[in-house]
Amino acid sequence: MTRILLLFTLLTTITAASAAAPQIHAQEAPQAPFDEALVFEWWDDGIITPEEADEILSRLEEGNYDEACLLAEVYAQEPCALPKPKSPRKKKSKTTKTAQSPKPAQESPAIIPHGRITWKSQYDSDGRLKKHREELLVQFYYFKLRLGSQELLTYQRDGFESHFGQISTSELRSHIPLDTLWGAALFYPIGKFHAGALLDTSKAFHLQFGFSADRHNKIATSFWRFPDAHAIALQASTSLGQISAWYQLGQSRPLVKLQLQNEKQRLSWKTTAYIHGDSVPQGLNLSKGITENWLWASQTVNVKWPEMQNTAISARIRILSPTSKDSVSARIKMSLASGPKRLRPGLSVTCIEASENCKSTEWKSNIESTWEQFSFKASAKVRHENSRTKPPRIELSAKYTPMRSFAKLILSVPEANPSKAISVQNEIKLVSDWLDCDFVFAFKKNRTRPFMPNYAHLNVSLKF
Repeated sequence: MTRILLLFTLLTTITAASAAAPQIHAQEAPQAPFDEALVFEWWDDGIITPEEADEILSRLEEGNYDEACLLAEVYAQEPCALPKPKSPRKKKSKTTKTAQSPKPAQESPAIIPHGRITWKSQYDSDGRLKKHREELLVQFYYFKLRLGSQELLTYQRDGFESHFGQISTSELRSHIPLDTLWGAALFYPIGKFHAGALLDTSKAFHLQFGFSADRHNKIATSFWRFPDAHAIALQASTSLGQISAWYQLGQSRPLVKLQLQNEKQRLSWKTTAYIHGDSVPQGLNLSKGITENWLWASQTVNVKWPEMQNTAISARIRILSPTSKDSVSARIKMSLASGPKRLRPGLSVTCIEASENCKSTEWKSNIESTWEQFSFKASAKVRHENSRTKPPRIELSAKYTPMRSFAKLILSVPEANPSKAISVQNEIKLVSDWLDCDFVFAFKKNRTRPFMPNYAHLNVSLKF
């Protein structure tokens, strides 16, 4: 009964709220909505658990930024949006007074190989290398080669695509994260339609057909044949968002993923959800939290008043319902911020568990100040639990941003007493035309151990 009521409420909310691929030389690589340093900051602040942090970091490493953004919104209850890709500047052509002027020729792809070499690593508190990965990305003519975390050779031209190697979510244009397959995939445009197919070394077969009315309205259907299972997938996207369904033959219910949003000048909202049965279909690469909950959803509503010191109010709710038992876990967060950039205070309150009548609540107040290249922030967070208020967590941060690079320092006192515990996180990011370097390192001390390293993360990318 609880499941039926939740599904009815979610569908009612959604109802009430109511093309060819770009050429390789005209599209930049997608940018991450946030970096690993912010994930470590949430982890150190206690906003997310270590398991949730690992899930978000894994999606960032895979390059599935859409899914990483989704996890951040549900786990950390923080706003997240994918940065819009920057289109290359067009050269201005000289106009003449003739009646007809010839169309400008299309920009030809670069024949000279260009790309980047990336090295990422994480270190534990003992200074030992916890994990690392290397990656090489080379683009030349209509080809793209990736080596490292993904071994893939891609050819793209005039909407035609071919992939050979480790093929996954982005290559197959899937809204739902997929397992990595080793094989070959082809996509061929036919006007506003496209057809695609994949053949894997494990004899998995994929066939896809799609239609694009315009850049916002698209629909695609897919058929999957695995050695011991068959599945049908359907996904549709509009200006309102995306809805996808994956049904494995023989299962009681399909897996459904939806991301709907609408943004206006004052009011904006976003609905995100995963819904599935007691088991998850084959071929999908879902996070642990999604597989363990038959309903994994969040709802966000934002209201802004630009004329009133840019005042903003937001409400966020997270709903989780485990597959193992008939229960519902809900977390609600309300936030308020107002004021100019020079002095902008904010306040937020979080109900940790609504099913327990909000016995545990978290209150956080902060104030931000931005002066050209400098920004400062101070916050205090208090947790009230079982009629007892814990000591406040005090945090101070400063950031200096000259051009594209920046340096950031965060000082945290978890129990409002530096003699009991204190942590310091530093981040230095250097960005140039040929080098990107991001270095994050943190130190911590408490009653039982002296001031010593806690973790470190290094990301170096050499562009050529």
